[in-house]
Amino acid sequence: MWLPNSVYERAPHYWLFIGLLLIIVGMYLGFEVNPVYLYVGVGLGVGSCLWSARVFARRKPRQPEARLDDYLDQTCELNYKPDDN
Repeated sequence: MWLPNSVYERAPHYWLFIGLLLIIVGMYLGFEVNPVYLYVGVGLGVGSCLWSARVFARRKPRQPEARLDDYLDQTCELNYKPDDN
């Protein structure tokens, strides 16, 4: 699936924002309505924040390439060639 570069680069920020929003809403509803909202909201929020950190940490910075073939070799999974030992 192709994503615009601006959306792709900011994906960890979106996950972090959603996680913080889930934590805040879960705490509010958990104290005001039902404690189940607290556990579910905070749990999902922490999970989303951890996912954001994982995506941010595992993302490799791409080096600009002069040729399209070099770019595709760096980014395309279909160009994977196992080592011939």
